[in-house]
Amino acid sequence: MPSREVPLEILVLGFCRTGTASMRSALAMLGYGNAHHIGRVMNNPREIDLWSAAIDDKYIRKECLKLEKLDELLGQSRVVADVPGLLFAQELIESYPDARVILTLRDPEQWFTSLQATLIPMLAPSPFSFFTRIAYILDPWGLGTFVPFARRTLEIILGPLHSIDAVAAKEKFVAYNDTIRRLVPPERLLEYRVGVDNWAPLCEFLGKSTPNVAFPHRNDTKSIMDGSRKQIWGIYQRWALQLVAPTIALLIALGLLALKP
Repeated sequence: MPSREVPLEILVLGFCRTGTASMRSALAMLGYGNAHHIGRVMNNPREIDLWSAAIDDKYIRKECLKLEKLDELLGQSRVVADVPGLLFAQELIESYPDARVILTLRDPEQWFTSLQATLIPMLAPSPFSFFTRIAYILDPWGLGTFVPFARRTLEIILGPLHSIDAVAAKEKFVAYNDTIRRLVPPERLLEYRVGVDNWAPLCEFLGKSTPNVAFPHRNDTKSIMDGSRKQIWGIYQRWALQLVAPTIALLIALGLLALKP
């Protein structure tokens, strides 16, 4: 991957399920496109390998991630949002001192309710989620690779998702936000509540004119789960076609043999 090609201007360091997708859309409307986020990693197995190595360096080998490595991972992005980037929040804040920081916030109760309804069943399906688990097996280089990676990025901060405790998770969520506040000077930080604050504080923080459109709203619980079901259904469809096509071809061949004079 190339090193830095564009300046890294904005770090959206709010935790997952705090409106980071909506914030990315809003920033794109203000001219800050090409954000790096978990969706970019999902369709790029090479990125999964690179980020997994970086996570190992920091959280297993306890090595400091240097600017050159961050540029290798994020060199094409003007904005970083969500995991896996936020796992390196301190490194990003210190390595890019000119980047502004946006901390998207949410009530801890609402945040955990959203987490329980979306990411936990997607990334840590229960033993009863038979068809979801089978889909991951049928798609080893797609969801079968991405889901364990995405689960790991959350578990680094929240602990095992299969046995997540609501009280402990909310405490870790609050502690994470407090860590960001401690690391970022007040003049460089915007604390923002998606769905509450609208355009004014964001545009003032970035020195931009206020768009004459509604603030975007992305990745609500229904759309996330609908998208997840669509992906799983697509995996089963592909496998059905792979199984049906040879069967049809065999039947045609047998029919031709039977009709051969």
